[in-house]
Amino acid sequence: MTMAVNQPHPISLADRKEYVIGDAVEVLSSIDDADVICLDDAWSRPYRGGQFGVEYDTHPFDHENNDSTTSTKIVVDACMDALNHGGWLIADADDWLLPRLTSYLMDEYGDVNEDYGGGGYRKVGSVTYLSSDDTPDRSTPGMYGSTGGYSVVFGHKGETERRWSESVRQVVPRQREKFGWGSVKPIAPYQKWIGDILNPNDHLVVPCAGTAPAALGAEVAFGTSIRYTCIDNEVNAYNAFRRRARQEPTVDAEALNLPEIPS
Repeated sequence: MTMAVNQPHPISLADRKEYVIGDAVEVLSSIDDADVICLDDAWSRPYRGGQFGVEYDTHPFDHENNDSTTSTKIVVDACMDALNHGGWLIADADDWLLPRLTSYLMDEYGDVNEDYGGGGYRKVGSVTYLSSDDTPDRSTPGMYGSTGGYSVVFGHKGETERRWSESVRQVVPRQREKFGWGSVKPIAPYQKWIGDILNPNDHLVVPCAGTAPAALGAEVAFGTSIRYTCIDNEVNAYNAFRRRARQEPTVDAEALNLPEIPS
């Protein structure tokens, strides 16, 4: 039997931890107490669909000139609305998304670097993949230089008192295991960032979660003393998360309820 996802379907993983199968914007609209949101948005640059392991629904950056009812701008706005004042947004980006996302954050929410006050865009970090010989990975397709990782945009909602010192630039081995999902990010960078920004009992939200490396990073960093909400509109995304949680050696899967959901 295939589960219907016309309405959000929360799956309780443990006390104060859940994976919601549903529309990210709809679920975010019911949240107003997020302390950190880790966003790997299902954006779609021109011609991206069907390439580079993209097997899930995508949407444009701006819906104004597109038939899609969802856009990255709408998702970002929903994230900012869901954050507590002073809460942080951590958003993955590639070379196409990076300038558009940073510009949108600066225009709509502010540029902290302008006068070191207020909120909005704070800085750009990155995750660099290492090959098996500990050199920067060069397997990313491209004729004009290899990316070997991705950029990460950091911002916050208004003034923030959440000060932290972990490097925004992380270097990790390339994530090899896919857990039946097309695009999988490593856990370690998010574990370090979340572990430094959040406090026990804070609320982490992970829209467009996929295998939810940020939530699993929170599991490693905080164990039972963290609250998180993962969101994805694909049942297969949850099942990939379930497989990953059970297979990752640093995650205590015994502390989680991980029911299998028919896809």
